[in-house]
Amino acid sequence: MWTKQLLSLLIVAATIGGAVAPRSAGAQVQFVEVSGDAGIGDYTMHRGEGGGIAAADFDDDGDIDLFIPNGLQAPDQFYRNLGNGRFEEIAAQVGVASSGPGRRALWFDYDGDQLLDLLVADDCQHVQGSCSITLRLFKQVSEGQFVDKAEESNLSAFIRTHDHPSDSFFGGMAAGDLNNDGYLDFAIAVWRGESLLFLNNGDGTFSDISRNRGLERRGDKTYQNMMYDFNLDGWMDIYTSCDNCPNLLLINQMDNTFVDVAPEVGVDNPWAGMGTALGDYDNDGDIDIYVTNISRESGHNVLFRNDSSGQTLHFAEVAEESGVEDTGWGWGCSFLDANNDGLLDLAVTNGSGILRWLNDPSRFFLNQGGDPVTFSDVSDAVGFNDTFVAYALIALDYDRDGYLDLVQTTKRTGEDPSQLRLLKNHPGPEAGNNNFLVVKPRMNGLNHWAIGAVVRVRVGEVTLTRLITAGTSFLGQEPAEAHFGLGTATEVDQVVIEWPDGTESVFADIAANQVVILDNSSVNAGEGEGEGETSGEGEREGESAEGGEGDGEGEREGESAEGGEGDGESEREGESAEGEEGDSESELEGGEGDSEGEVGEEERQNGNNRPLTCSASSLAAGTEHTPFLEETRALRDFLIPRTSIGSGLASIYYEHRP
Repeated sequence: MWTKQLLSLLIVAATIGGAVAPRSAGAQVQFVEVSGDAGIGDYTMHRGEGGGIAAADFDDDGDIDLFIPNGLQAPDQFYRNLGNGRFEEIAAQVGVASSGPGRRALWFDYDGDQLLDLLVADDCQHVQGSCSITLRLFKQVSEGQFVDKAEESNLSAFIRTHDHPSDSFFGGMAAGDLNNDGYLDFAIAVWRGESLLFLNNGDGTFSDISRNRGLERRGDKTYQNMMYDFNLDGWMDIYTSCDNCPNLLLINQMDNTFVDVAPEVGVDNPWAGMGTALGDYDNDGDIDIYVTNISRESGHNVLFRNDSSGQTLHFAEVAEESGVEDTGWGWGCSFLDANNDGLLDLAVTNGSGILRWLNDPSRFFLNQGGDPVTFSDVSDAVGFNDTFVAYALIALDYDRDGYLDLVQTTKRTGEDPSQLRLLKNHPGPEAGNNNFLVVKPRMNGLNHWAIGAVVRVRVGEVTLTRLITAGTSFLGQEPAEAHFGLGTATEVDQVVIEWPDGTESVFADIAANQVVILDNSSVNAGEGEGEGETSGEGEREGESAEGGEGDGEGEREGESAEGGEGDGESEREGESAEGEEGDSESELEGGEGDSEGEVGEEERQNGNNRPLTCSASSLAAGTEHTPFLEETRALRDFLIPRTSIGSGLASIYYEHRP
């Protein structure tokens, strides 16, 4: 099995000579606000510095949902994605409509039951009179309901005395397995106070181990934590942005303590660090760091290019030469491949009530590739140039059309109310011809959403890298999935998943334009090449897919699923499917090993750009699976060109785009 360090070196060697990608040059997009049309209602941002967004597929139906903390005396909002381009607000219905002074939230499975739970943090910045600084932990139970477990988990007893109780507030949160016991721990940045670290005890409780762990620097104004194994030693580290103080890179010492190495490795700039994004913008196989600041004479945004070699860390600050140093008063930020050309672009949201930055526009930087990589400011051209005072910013594909959209929170300023803005990505003619792949890595175990995993996709000579995180941007969280733009490539040669437990899985020859769930049922024990397994855990409204060994049994409203080894049975309204080892019957016709049945007009149209679903049992390693129907040619020639993805059960979403 390749070690992380060796694999990283091989990827760097394979891409030496500059960043390349399977791109189509000059592809553009347009971001258009669709909040009202999508069912997004009024929003009340908490007083002080910002309001967060937490995005996740909480009900595992394939669509990304949004939790939005609101300010004092305004109930928090929970938007369930209906899968048709619209959301419904269900906070009160499912038990999470608190009206405390909420600022940020985080989805993570704290008890390892493979149901996402919700952590919400309240603070009292600029609140006069009675106000409680609290942590609320909502455990997801059956049928999408939530129960407050703050008291049982020891989090309700959390009280921290600050020097400035009405001025201190919680920054961003991040979760990860810091002690390699399988359970997810979490950290909270604190502006003008001590950063907090809570260790998961594995019995439904947490311990506050913040002090004497290398995190405490009382008086610092930390804004956003992000977790990643920066030095590739198998232990999650923490990077923290700091406002008017040096940023921190806290290296895990494997004993629940940390050592700050930011000055030695070049990521400690002492300016007004705020939002943080991690991504491999130059496609060289390692993770780079972007931090927003206040662009002025004494500072600017920073882009730390990762020039490390194995466990020897080194970063170079290249924001100015890359063209991403100046965004005014920066807050949230996200790396995203908006035009699916294989290169990570960069979106930054900005603003302040101070006159100099009052009309400070949001910025969008298009990655131009090259050696070194440069970006072009195309904010006006793509329509991401609002002048709101905006804080959180995340990227996600809310309508599953294969293009990443943006969600942004803004502050009430003058006559402008605070807003939750959903910006739909409309690809232009060139970008509209580009392909994509979304990989959802899922583990059979406590860390089911594979927080901390690294997903790599190889397309010809190019390797693209994405990180699975819980906590990013400024007070934000993006869903636990990896989106890859593929340019004009119609197939991925190889997907490699480096799991948080140090193992790896390799999957070969996967067709483009689909959302695929890959699990760790099979890990690569060979040298470099191997076949893995895919897991049939992807379920959409009105359908299910379950598998044999390594999969489970479950019921959803109006459906059931059960399966033996290598085959599965499911019932849906008005239809049924049976399968034996090596074949299946459904609505797609094919030869041996393919599906049989008919595709009706309703299924071909499949609603408002809803994905078509193909469930295939026991795809043998190295076996081509090419169900083909004359009637499906209109969907696009990628349905299905070729899929060879190892053994086990597979459930693959084939995206239907107009």
